[in-house]
Amino acid sequence: MRIISARDAASRTFDVCVVGSGASGAISATVLAERGFSVLVLEQGTAIPPGTNHDDVEDPDTWAYARDGDGWSKEGYPWSAMALGGGTVFYGGISFRYQQRDLDPPPALLGAADYAHWGLQLAELEPHYQWVEDRLGVSGPSNGRVGDYTFPSYGLGALPHTPMGNALAQGARSLGFTPLATPMAISGNRDRHGPGCAELTPCTGFTCPVNAKADVVSRILAHAQGDVSVALHTRAVQFAASVPRKASRLEVLGGSPRTWHSIHADRFVLAANAIQSAALLLRSADRREPHGMGNSSGQVGRHLAMKNSIYVRGRVAERIVAHQPLRHRYSSVCVLDHLDGDEFPEQIGGIIYEANPWDDPEADRPEVGSLLQLECLLGDRPQADNAVRLANSRDRDGLLRIVMDYRQHPLDMKRLCILQDKAKDVLHAAGVEQTEVAASGFETGSTHLHGTLRAGDDPTTSVTDRTGRLHDYDNVWSVDGATFPFAGNFNPTLTIQANARRIAVGIS
Repeated sequence: MRIISARDAASRTFDVCVVGSGASGAISATVLAERGFSVLVLEQGTAIPPGTNHDDVEDPDTWAYARDGDGWSKEGYPWSAMALGGGTVFYGGISFRYQQRDLDPPPALLGAADYAHWGLQLAELEPHYQWVEDRLGVSGPSNGRVGDYTFPSYGLGALPHTPMGNALAQGARSLGFTPLATPMAISGNRDRHGPGCAELTPCTGFTCPVNAKADVVSRILAHAQGDVSVALHTRAVQFAASVPRKASRLEVLGGSPRTWHSIHADRFVLAANAIQSAALLLRSADRREPHGMGNSSGQVGRHLAMKNSIYVRGRVAERIVAHQPLRHRYSSVCVLDHLDGDEFPEQIGGIIYEANPWDDPEADRPEVGSLLQLECLLGDRPQADNAVRLANSRDRDGLLRIVMDYRQHPLDMKRLCILQDKAKDVLHAAGVEQTEVAASGFETGSTHLHGTLRAGDDPTTSVTDRTGRLHDYDNVWSVDGATFPFAGNFNPTLTIQANARRIAVGIS
């Protein structure tokens, strides 16, 4: 991997241009380069130093309009992270595999009666899951089972519970549940990547100071074999198509000060996340495609899914650990006993896992005990009116701002409330007397982004085919979560990565 300027990138024609260096982009670029393609990766952000707080590298000018009750605010967050490595440099490392039901849910959850599903089978992802887990060093409860969910066999043993995780696991077990270690892309001990986790910062929201967290740059892209170039500070603006069914170039703004450049490639791969990839196609409207590139179906940007989530927390009277508890891993224990159940609409529930807080104002007061926190997470049903659109106002680059038009479905709200009550039961069993609920803010942006370019067999009801290629274009693919017809109930990063490799292996 070599870093080049946008100007240098514009001076040659690449076999493949990948838009985005995050979870899916880095893997796609690595696979394509190792297959012999010359690859250019475009990244709007830059490399983030170890130990950096995400809040310190925010750029509010890139934020989007989002619903705020009955009105609108300009506090929507349309990124996983604007950084080399995308959201993987700031995420918590949670690495679940999906179930078949996450790929092929009941029709009632798919939103459109005439939608022709992509038909992806879990078995097709198996070798790609294994490849990603090996490269990242994912560890977990090998062959553990809860109901219909079975963990794979991992090359590394599960990381131990945190002290808070131990308390939560004991509480869950006393209720007859089966708490297991959360599968994590984090090195617990010294390995080929570094000295292992030293609990120097919280995982979520910080880049790892010691390279224990498996971001895709340090674990994958930096080791890519072949011709891989990365242009930082380079914003993809719009595609141009000189002939039908083929994107010929991509206009970008790059460098400092920003200047316009034309990137030429034989193939283009969208890996900017479900919001940014859709916005790029919408900005690429022209006389032939007035509603956006690849949008003959009118589906580009629609069916935006955020994953519904909420935090449930409370204090136990005694201090669990002697030192400040805000530097432990984000999660070490999960409860999957409520993935389904008759009490849930469509009998589909969600997951509950330890989510150690990073904002406890009482952390330095041992006399108040320890704060335990769980996160409830479930895949939201796609709704056509939940959509990415373009606003009339412009940002500092002169580009139309993004609108994230999203509302939670009432049935998903009911599912989340039921899951929330289950989490309260676990906390009470762990010794918490009084619980409280804290909003996650998923409605105004999430790192769990899906839909907008969903895959399907029918070009009139979907944007891409099952290989990720746009129905309307022969040389443009999407490898991020935009293709997912249903968000799925689990943290999506590992599955997005596995699916990106599946697609990249098939690009010709």
